Amino acid sequence: MITDGQKPDLLSSMPLPTETPQPPWLMSFADFVSCLLACFVLLYSLVAVDRAKFDKMLEGMPGRQVVEDIPGSADRAMQILPQDEGRNADYLAALMRAKLEQDPALAKITVEGQGDRVLLHLPPKELLSIESSGEAAGQRLVYALGGALGAVPNRLAVEVRPDRPAEFAAGLAYAVRLAQRLEQAGVNGTPAARARLTAPGEAAGIDLIVFDKAPATSTP
Repeated sequence: MITDGQKPDLLSSMPLPTETPQPPWLMSFADFVSCLLACFVLLYSLVAVDRAKFDKMLEGMPGRQVVEDIPGSADRAMQILPQDEGRNADYLAALMRAKLEQDPALAKITVEGQGDRVLLHLPPKELLSIESSGEAAGQRLVYALGGALGAVPNRLAVEVRPDRPAEFAAGLAYAVRLAQRLEQAGVNGTPAARARLTAPGEAAGIDLIVFDKAPATSTP
């Protein structure tokens, strides 16, 4: 009620708002639409780039003064080296078992065929032990492996499997050294060196892998 001499109050003359209950999914829907809108804005900003402004921004960054344009047709993947068919893995497994039986230095090596490769499980104690003659650890075993694999043209790889992440770098370094020693002992080509952590339930060890492929021979 407005008395004489009082100015009418606009707010008091307005009807009170009534609250309409909203469905519970409306808030989630609004958040989803906002995220979708932000996604489209981001995609548009990535496509519609002002090259001149972008290059100017990069010039101001430390250590990045040159921007090289890589053509889309450039081959960014690693080149696959050509390779020939090597000796069959089953034949290699049988051959290696026969050679291991003939040489006492290789008696503690076990052979496992895995389809396209043969695994030679090397005894770590034999490789890492110190010999009384003063030679490098396991050198007799390395020489025996070099003689057994000297006529095998297949690709080789040395794999060390440490059971702790802290030993990964040391395992890889040892794989490189063992690959070099095998090459000096007479194996065909340079064995690859790699290391990987053991899978659950897998024991640590050192393997020499013989693949069923051979490096391609270059023709003049």
